[in-house]
Amino acid sequence: MPRNSSTLIYLAIALGLLCYLTFIDKKRAGTKEQEAAETRLFNLEDPGDVTRMEINNVHGLFIFQKTNGHWEMIKPVDTPADNATVEGIVSQVSLAQPQRVIPISGSEDDNNNLKKWGLTSPAERVVIHTKDKKYELLVGRKTAISDSVYVRASGKKDEAVRVVSNTVKEALQKDLSDFRSKNVFDFDAEKVVKVATKIADPSTTLSQQCEVDLKDGKWTMQLPLVARASTPDMQALITKILAVHVVDFINDDASNLSQYGLTSPSATISVTIKPEGGKGDEDVVLQIGGPVPKKPDQVYAQRLKSNSVFTLTRTSVDELLKGLPAVRDRHVLPFDPAKVTQISYSIGTKKTDLRLKDTLWTIVGEGDARADANQITDLLTKLSQLETTPDLKDSATDLKPFGLDKPVGKITLQSPEFKPGPSITLLIGKTVNKVVYVRNSTEPFIYTLPENALNFLPANNLVLRDARAINLDIKAVKSMTITVGNSTPITLNRSQGGTWSAANVKDRMVDSLKADTQVSLFSQLQAKAWLGPVLPVYGLSKPILTIAIQTDKAKPTVLHIGAALPDGSHAAQLEGEPAVFEIADGDYGILNASSIQLIPAEAAGTNAAPVAPSPAPSTNTAPAKKK
Repeated sequence: MPRNSSTLIYLAIALGLLCYLTFIDKKRAGTKEQEAAETRLFNLEDPGDVTRMEINNVHGLFIFQKTNGHWEMIKPVDTPADNATVEGIVSQVSLAQPQRVIPISGSEDDNNNLKKWGLTSPAERVVIHTKDKKYELLVGRKTAISDSVYVRASGKKDEAVRVVSNTVKEALQKDLSDFRSKNVFDFDAEKVVKVATKIADPSTTLSQQCEVDLKDGKWTMQLPLVARASTPDMQALITKILAVHVVDFINDDASNLSQYGLTSPSATISVTIKPEGGKGDEDVVLQIGGPVPKKPDQVYAQRLKSNSVFTLTRTSVDELLKGLPAVRDRHVLPFDPAKVTQISYSIGTKKTDLRLKDTLWTIVGEGDARADANQITDLLTKLSQLETTPDLKDSATDLKPFGLDKPVGKITLQSPEFKPGPSITLLIGKTVNKVVYVRNSTEPFIYTLPENALNFLPANNLVLRDARAINLDIKAVKSMTITVGNSTPITLNRSQGGTWSAANVKDRMVDSLKADTQVSLFSQLQAKAWLGPVLPVYGLSKPILTIAIQTDKAKPTVLHIGAALPDGSHAAQLEGEPAVFEIADGDYGILNASSIQLIPAEAAGTNAAPVAPSPAPSTNTAPAKKK
């Protein structure tokens, strides 16, 4: 054969193969599709997309619908479904992996096999729905050898048979008691906007009602009176509501409710939910009937719009009916400690006035001296935690019996959270039987506190003052002048490079390390305790040590330290400041130590015999003049 003819034949074969791959093979399922078909029953990516499910088994037809993320059974009864059970079935069916795939062509042998495998009249059938698709699964008999079962994805003539784990069949064989939830309520706690209870009094036409609503992120009691509700207590109550469980299901036929005491319920508990999208609130109402015969610890109950009657423990019901009125907030001062901008109080001899200025707490009336932020935080936290005793009055027209017509003291807070005014005041009344009457300016209620509840309040501003007596930038220090008693002051200058030198003494050199230590301590000097105004006993009229630090400011910072007090401590005062503070012994020792010493003769550049250096003086006293 000619060489060119062979080439043409090869080209024709290659072209034919290309056409096959392009026009024929592309119609077959791709590798990924084939793998998916062999490893999963359905091409369902996320079981969470399922919104509806129908199950047929020997117990009947069960239909489930997912609403607001929760499963409801709508047939054979309208009742909450057990979420874990339904979700488990959805996952079992959606993610089941075939162990073997048996092709079916519709032949007579295939039909006989389908009948033998229980797939012509399947014992179980399940249909799951997503938003735009539905998937069917027919479940037949178990296989003869392994613990597996025959299934088909539909009843189509050529639908393959797959062998899957028997757990799929077991999941679909459940009955009504397995599918229905024993939780009386099933909702997201975060979506609750109202909880209400009503207790009917059979002896009168009156009833006891309680209602708590969520508005602007805060829980407020609306019935039997308008009052603050405790958010933690409401959250705990909602958790209790979700924990209520059915003891027994009695009847799914609501045609005769009188025998259960449900035609005129003895009480109702309702929860209002804000559904997804915020379109219209949804009320879930539980009606409480009469007691269960021969079971005094149980009562009949029914969810409104449901035919199912069941029993609950009397204790679980009583906890909810008594729990809602108990969520009333018992704090006497409703405020957020983090938002307060000013606090003042005057109770007997205890007085203080503090203001938040440029993110720092300062003491009003004392030159805006800085207050201790940690102490202020602790003070505000304790005030926010004050709770009334059970003895409180919801209203009172006459304040005199409580000593609130002429209060003995008051605590005032300012905060942007207070509406309509910028402040709230707690009035302090008289003390009777070890409790003190108080009332805040925003509510009509009269609360009571234990008589020692306010003992934590500091006696005065000094207790709250920041321990830092001096706050200088050490890098800005230019000189330090030290005066010991009546001695001549010594001035030490600091160069830009940080070297110290004595300005007004001869034959002396400066120990730069000691000078730096003294300046560092001085610049951030802290009070051991604030003592208050100057007293003669402090010896500050004739200080034993005075240190003046010059920075880039116009005036130096001058510290006077008095003579030793009877207990060995020393009082100190900044020039121009009215308050005196106690200085720690260790700090006094560092500030009083000498930072100058004699210059050795060899360092002076003379030919004189070297002189042994004299010991450093115990103070920064200047050298005595020669006579």
